[in-house]
Amino acid sequence: MSCRAMGDVSDRIGRPTDNGQIGIIDPDCRLIGLHLYDGLFKVIPFDSKGQLKEAFNIRLEELQVLDIKFLYGCSKPTIVVLYQDNKDARHVKTYEVALKDKDFVEGPWSQNNLDNGAGLLIPVPLPLGGVIIIGEETIVYCSATAFKAIPMRPSITRAYGRVDADGSRYLLSDHAGLLHLLVITHERERVTGLKIELLGETSIASTISYLDNAFVYVGSSYGDSQLIKLNLQPDAKGSYVEVLERYVNLGPIVDFCVVDLERQGQGQVVTCSGAYKDGSLRIVRNGIGINEQASVELQGIKGMWSLRSSTDDPYDTFLVVSFISETRILAMNPDDELEETEIEGFYSQVQTLFCHDAVHNQLVQVTASSVRLVSSTSRELLNEWNAPSGFSVNVATANATQVLLATGGGHLVYLEIGDGVLTEVKHAQLEYEVSCLDINPIGENPNYSQLAAVGMWTDISVRVFSLPGLDLLTKEHLGGEIIPRSVLLCAFEGVCLCLTFLRFPVLFSLIIDLDSAQEVLTGNVRLLLGRLRMFYQLHNITNDTHAGDWIHN
Repeated sequence: MSCRAMGDVSDRIGRPTDNGQIGIIDPDCRLIGLHLYDGLFKVIPFDSKGQLKEAFNIRLEELQVLDIKFLYGCSKPTIVVLYQDNKDARHVKTYEVALKDKDFVEGPWSQNNLDNGAGLLIPVPLPLGGVIIIGEETIVYCSATAFKAIPMRPSITRAYGRVDADGSRYLLSDHAGLLHLLVITHERERVTGLKIELLGETSIASTISYLDNAFVYVGSSYGDSQLIKLNLQPDAKGSYVEVLERYVNLGPIVDFCVVDLERQGQGQVVTCSGAYKDGSLRIVRNGIGINEQASVELQGIKGMWSLRSSTDDPYDTFLVVSFISETRILAMNPDDELEETEIEGFYSQVQTLFCHDAVHNQLVQVTASSVRLVSSTSRELLNEWNAPSGFSVNVATANATQVLLATGGGHLVYLEIGDGVLTEVKHAQLEYEVSCLDINPIGENPNYSQLAAVGMWTDISVRVFSLPGLDLLTKEHLGGEIIPRSVLLCAFEGVCLCLTFLRFPVLFSLIIDLDSAQEVLTGNVRLLLGRLRMFYQLHNITNDTHAGDWIHN
């Protein structure tokens, strides 16, 4: 958007209008009209090249102007004025703008004694022409050749939006957020009547824009704006309106206060937002905003992982979705749509515990009974590690070159990934059951981790082991009776951290000193995050920056 022209349109004398400033543009782009002061109408003409010429004022007899619009299909620029006289009666009158004489000429028609609540004009384009006058109890269509009126439920119309190019249908929104459809019935160019129908409820609209294919944008200055769809059939409540998206609007804010709800020294702003039926209390936090792009309802999901078809691919290709008794794989087709596919080397009849991309164009799948190494190009099984007889894998984690898993009885098994080979390197017996694991690389090698973080049952602790020897470096008791739910090794701005999430949304942040083998964990910080239990997953944003997301359950 670029500014083509600008200027000062204020006058030294004149009383500003009580009903607000009005700015309108002639449909044929011959001039701009402004009503800024009582009794004056400012005209800014266009020349043949579309450049603005010198503005001038025209004396307007009507002092209490409620609305002004340009009419369609007039040989000369013509305005229609809705005004109120000194007896509080409301009328409409038309004027032609004589640009050469810089004055008004009596227009083609006028209409007196309208609804006492008339307050909005809707110009109708050709071939019908004329204007719709919206009142509080009646709707009137008026032109030089026709006058049609219908009653309506008492309301104050706030906004309108044209549906059809010929102006035969309009969407109207009132002060209560009720959305109506107004239809002008006609035979060719002759208007025969008006019809109005209630469609449903939206936010209180300040603007309505009909997009296409029954999609409508409802902009609101009193609440959240909405993207809605108008359905052909009503729902169970009799509404034809389906809200597809909401766009948050904090205004108008009439009051606010700053409070520390979690008592952690981080203030949050509580606002009294909106107005009328859209009034609400909003809590504003300092953090990262997340916008949902798409969603699909799938019941019983236990885990999800994205995989690539090649190590060098810039984008993920597969989405592995794990259920209680099966694993499904979705892939992007040439039309950038997800469709179900198969990776022959994966075991799809059981629940997948963990998946990851591996070096040499390979994929790793961990199930309760085995670890499978699969080619990402041919999708065939290359190698498999099976759990010992009588044991099953409970939790697992992996990176591009390593796999760490725990079986029942506190057995910890460390595997390394080669080209088509899975090798068991180390086995350790722990005194308690393992609740969570992580071997995300935080050193100089992005594909190999020197540390393993392990969350434990019973003693409610998080432990850090060295790799590949599985030697215990340190142990940190978390306290309480809630087990660690998820653990993560990560680096933020050069600081290495061990993040531990409990069963409820409490985060322990521990600083890792990679240069010291004795004091590995320091700086225990406890934070409350949300209300639901959660897992944590890391995403690479750039080569040296990481970001994560909390997955609520």
